[in-house]
This record gives sequence, C-alpha cells and structure tokens, in this order.
Amino acid sequence: MARPKNQTARREQLIRAASRAISAQGLSRLKVAGVADSAGVTRGSVHYYFRDLSELLVQVHKRALERFFTNRAAVAEATDDARDQLVESVRRGIPDGPDDELAVVLCEFNTAIRDDPLFSTLTQSRYDRQVTMYAAILEIGVAQGHFTLSEPATDVASNIVSLEDSYLLHIVSRNESLPPRRALELILSYARTATGCPDLVPDRVPVLRPTVGGTEPEAGTET
Repeated sequence: MARPKNQTARREQLIRAASRAISAQGLSRLKVAGVADSAGVTRGSVHYYFRDLSELLVQVHKRALERFFTNRAAVAEATDDARDQLVESVRRGIPDGPDDELAVVLCEFNTAIRDDPLFSTLTQSRYDRQVTMYAAILEIGVAQGHFTLSEPATDVASNIVSLEDSYLLHIVSRNESLPPRRALELILSYARTATGCPDLVPDRVPVLRPTVGGTEPEAGTET
C-alpha cells in the first residue's frame, strides 16, 4: 500500500480520532479498531502510521500537552507583566466544560497511571513542565516587585498545578458545584494569598506585546 502524499495530515487525523475515542469510551477500552472506526479508516491504516497503540497514545498526550502547556506558555511569554502571565496561564489551564475533549483525555491519562508505566511517565513529565513554568512566572513577579511569596516559588507553583489537576477532574466529572469560572476564582484566590498580590483577579485583562507584524497575539477568553 502506497503512503498518502500528506503523511502528516493522515497521522494528525489518527491522533485526533484516538483523542475522540478516548474521550467517548475511556482509555482502558481504547482499541486500534475503535481508532480506525473514529477516523473512518481500516485497522491496517492505523498500524501503517503507528507501530503500536502506545506510540499513538504518546502523540495523543503530546496534543493535549500543546493545549495545556505549550500554547498557554507562549501566551504568557507574550506579556512582560508577571501578574498577566500568571492569570492568563491559570485561565488557559482550566477546561471549557465537562465535554472539553482534551481535558477528558488528560483525566484518562491521570487515572491510568497505575496500570501502565507509560502513563505515569507522561503524567509526571506534564506536571514537572507546568511547575517549572509557574515557578518561572513567580520568580519574575518577585523580581518585578509584584509578588512577595509565602513559600518557595517551586512550592507555590506545585500547589497551583495540583489545584488545576484537581479542578480539571471535578469539571469533567460534571460537578455542578465547581464550574470553570468558579475553579478560576478559587485558584486565583490561592495565588493572591501565596503571592501577596491583590491584582490576580479573574477579570484581569493581559497587556500583550505587539508581534512583528504589528498585531497582538490573541489573549484567552474567560471560561
């Protein structure tokens, strides 16, 4: 069988199909056949582009990581003020709602860590990268004179990430007592206490640096 000319597009199609399948039926029940059905291709096509299901799952996790780490880190880097960086990072780390596909996928990875060392490794890697991101923002805020930390930056960052993970689970579990807006308020409430900065509020609008073309990158909308 000849490979399609646009191999990248076909791989992306399969990654998105796997993400949809995980969101719909759970990670533990994911099979190659389910990915193939979701993508509208044969099982042979899935194996043609991915050696096995584990290789495909790594790419699914990478896609979720782009949403919950890479993209929001890029937005945080587009503003000079650490207060804007922190608020916007928290805002973008909260699911849109219980049907947020990539948030459901992350929850599935988190709950499967005891079943497969691969999931444990991926989850820890994501956690460590997010802690590093927040610790850097906090240290910038201290240098700018905005933050006075109650604990070491890494400890505060770890708590923020842990709160995000906890609230993510509640949101995708359809906990009506904790909608996305409430999760944002609660995380920022902790951030205000931990940094001594009253400016970390949900309605804060970040001031983004203009890009080379003269336009500003898109700021996150509120959840």
